[in-house]
Amino acid sequence: MTDRNPLHRFFARLRPDRWARRGLLAGLISALTASSAPVLAAEPVFPPAGSLGLAPPPGMTPAASFSGFEHRSGASIVLVEMPPEAWDQINGKFTPEALAPSGFRVKGGPEPLSTAGGEGFVLRGKQGANGLTYTKWVAVVRGAAGTGLVTVQVPETAAKQVPAATVEAALRTIAFRPKASLADQVAALPFTVGDTAGFRPMGVFAGNGLLLTEGPKDVDPEREQPVVIVTPSLGQAPVPEGAEAAYARRLFTAQKDLTNVVVTDEARSNRGDAVVVRLRGTGTDTKTGRRLGITQTTVFDGGRTLRVIGFADAGRADALDRAERVAASVAMR
Repeated sequence: MTDRNPLHRFFARLRPDRWARRGLLAGLISALTASSAPVLAAEPVFPPAGSLGLAPPPGMTPAASFSGFEHRSGASIVLVEMPPEAWDQINGKFTPEALAPSGFRVKGGPEPLSTAGGEGFVLRGKQGANGLTYTKWVAVVRGAAGTGLVTVQVPETAAKQVPAATVEAALRTIAFRPKASLADQVAALPFTVGDTAGFRPMGVFAGNGLLLTEGPKDVDPEREQPVVIVTPSLGQAPVPEGAEAAYARRLFTAQKDLTNVVVTDEARSNRGDAVVVRLRGTGTDTKTGRRLGITQTTVFDGGRTLRVIGFADAGRADALDRAERVAASVAMR
């Protein structure tokens, strides 16, 4: 079944145990707590080719598999860059009631947040996942380069290692810089694509996801063009050995904005020490009624998961074949 509330779908993808996927915008959630803050580095740190950055709390370092920062305790800061128009879609819609279905328990409501050369707001609260409770902050900001989402999650067990005061201070250092070229953004991804198979890069999202398409359109709400999406795992718990196929099927059948999703073919193989699960199937676009063919290749490599999913008109088996060529050529850096 598909959740028709767009906010619910948006926030569900930012749970600490689950991140990912598609979109020209991609997800949000989290929180903030006022207190005095220690002095942090004056200059914000930006991910490679990223236009959104901040001065992270002490002990947090740039993340290797996503755009943001991480701590050995399991705390993380995820930076998501969005188009300027995303601000109008988000501003005023972040309420405790709207966020509750995602599992995010908001304390209070949005509070104004000043940023260098821009404006924003922040939410504070808690969320449970994988048997842990996380203190969460979510800041939504806008500046000259666009709209930014900063999600901070700190396990309660790590409260002394990443104190709330240092998170508060870090949020006040959020800043934008001019946007890098698409080529530079692709070069900074945590993976490489050896064979684009006739597709072209269309955009980078969340600092670690790549959108490819075939055709002239960069915005295609009717889904007339084939699309390939490459996303590595983001802060999720490793998938237990033997559970890979069930996990891949769960992702496949829970496609955002699709209904009547069915699996028509499944194959399992190995790529070195990694387990690879490839699925084929079909689904119906809930907006247009268009019947789509879908292919999904999920690579399970130790604690990392890489997912490559392709969508095309149901009659375009050739596009799905080429999407699988892309998947076969992707390698983590």
